[in-house]
Amino acid sequence: MTDARRSPIPPPPDALPGLWQRVFDLLAAAYACVLLYATHHPRPGELVGPNAPGDKTLHVVAYTLLGGAVAAAVASRGRWSWRSAAAVFVPLALFAAVDEITQPLFGRFADVLDWAFDELGLVAGIGAVTVAVSLLRPILIPRTGRRGASTAQ
Repeated sequence: MTDARRSPIPPPPDALPGLWQRVFDLLAAAYACVLLYATHHPRPGELVGPNAPGDKTLHVVAYTLLGGAVAAAVASRGRWSWRSAAAVFVPLALFAAVDEITQPLFGRFADVLDWAFDELGLVAGIGAVTVAVSLLRPILIPRTGRRGASTAQ
């Protein structure tokens, strides 16, 4: 990247390199597309098979993965906090509601309880990323001494 294309604002110290940010973005977007397809498929049994776990378990797992993927994409830019977690949760909760509401258009049944389990999954996925960031932040960010020199030297 040339100097002319670089931002004059340096990234936060806990931001991952740009390649990892793009990888997390792509994974989150791809998974959201797969999830939308799966939740609107007229015959879900074709996708999950005869030995699939229960419907509510599938909702929790699906939205745990979505919440984790989107939270990881946002956290890769640095400065992850509880406020960031809430900023990820709210639009994903709306996404889950729209996902559930539009299912009857494809011959599926919309269920408020399914949406509740989607929300539970979002909390689990976003919470897992929050815990991971809290545990990894001290490892990834070198500590600075009193004079600004890194103690990781």
